[in-house]
Amino acid sequence: MIEWVKKTSTYIAGILTFFFGIKASFGFSVTWGIELLTVTSVIVAASVIAWLEVGRNAKRRSEILRESEEVGSISVAVKLALSRVRFADHDDEAIAFEANRVVRQGLDKHCIKYEDYKTWRKINPVIFTAITDDQDQLIGFFDIFPLTKKAGIGLMTGRLHEHDLTEESILPVELNPTAEFVYIASIMVNPHQRSFVSLIAKEVLVLKFAEKLIAMFPPNDAMTIFAYAHTVAGERLLVNSGFKNSMLSQFNKQGDPLYKLSGSGYAKLINNYQEFISKEGTLKRMRPRSAPQQKR
Repeated sequence: MIEWVKKTSTYIAGILTFFFGIKASFGFSVTWGIELLTVTSVIVAASVIAWLEVGRNAKRRSEILRESEEVGSISVAVKLALSRVRFADHDDEAIAFEANRVVRQGLDKHCIKYEDYKTWRKINPVIFTAITDDQDQLIGFFDIFPLTKKAGIGLMTGRLHEHDLTEESILPVELNPTAEFVYIASIMVNPHQRSFVSLIAKEVLVLKFAEKLIAMFPPNDAMTIFAYAHTVAGERLLVNSGFKNSMLSQFNKQGDPLYKLSGSGYAKLINNYQEFISKEGTLKRMRPRSAPQQKR
């Protein structure tokens, strides 16, 4: 109310000053009745304008407060969700088969068949990583391919399609530390998971992706990390992970936009991950007593 009175008074004084200034400057002669009508109209108009402005400001403050509360709630929900998920075993064939089926049904029906991918994973078991909840339900997964130089350059320059990759394109696991080209083949939330709402599942997947990427391929000047965005959702996940667009879809055989993770982008990804995880000490206080414990 005080804010409305102040704004109304300011508007009335300003409008009347302008009105009578014009009247005096040009020597207009008006009757007292017109002046009274003018003053009354100005008061009414100023009151309405001030009321609308105060109401709009109050609504905006309320929206900002609600957004702040929602962000806080999302942060808490993500932390609680992180306490309920884990990396699935790399030799869990049931999970690998389910993930391959999800990709073939929802992303690329021409992607590598499960039996062929099983052979790739024998060469390098860590190319596929799944995230499961405390009930072993698949939440999401990602494929990180350390590639040979020939395959990496061909794919990154757009001369090769992902379907052109073979088991000879994958570096064996013992050469992971020396990989120059690291291809993120997919980052995908399982559309059938019901453990978390979509937003929380995506945030959890990005954090677990960052954890695995940092552990397997720590930053070095010789390494290039890149990915093709196959879907709009996948593109958002890449952007949220710090990747930047470096090639449009029409300029490569893949037919999708190419994204790279720069050194500064990788540093930011690491920093964001570490900042979030460093607050995990509050989890025990926030976690409900009835929350299921993570399986080991």
